[in-house]
Amino acid sequence: MHRDYASAYPAKIIIERDRIVTENWALPKKPGRIDPNDFMPFPKNPILARFFINIGRADVLGSGVRNLYEYTKIYSGGEPELIEGDVFKTIVPLSRLNSNVSDKMLMSDNASDKMSDNAHRQLILAYIETHNEINTTAVAKLIDRSPGTARRVLSRLADEGFIVAVGANKNRKYKLTN
Repeated sequence: MHRDYASAYPAKIIIERDRIVTENWALPKKPGRIDPNDFMPFPKNPILARFFINIGRADVLGSGVRNLYEYTKIYSGGEPELIEGDVFKTIVPLSRLNSNVSDKMLMSDNASDKMSDNAHRQLILAYIETHNEINTTAVAKLIDRSPGTARRVLSRLADEGFIVAVGANKNRKYKLTN
């Protein structure tokens, strides 16, 4: 919805070890860094924006900026950068989990792991690091999956030594291992 088709500049997504960068041609309304506290949404393509809102693939105008700031803090502990210019640039820092957790994640990755599992795992570990613990219901909501999938992901994390289960059945919580 942010794309301006007046230029042949290619849209890009660049995935680096410590961040994800997107670049997209735009006609800037207010050039410079976007601050969510002083942000006035302006649709670059109002027809396309209304279409995506109507089919449920987008929220209200401006919610993407607010969501990006909110969820990036939860996921990586950092803040994204949104820079409006002739090229609209978004920089999202990747996880700042403590080095022990990050190193364990890298060592446990193998070709059979699904990308979504890794994303879920990192999100869960980041949440536990911030909130000290998590339960199956919260994981299911966090990764937008069923409680069964949440239990499977938590079980795998526990088997690999990232987390430990505390309590029994309905009162079970999961915490980072020391």
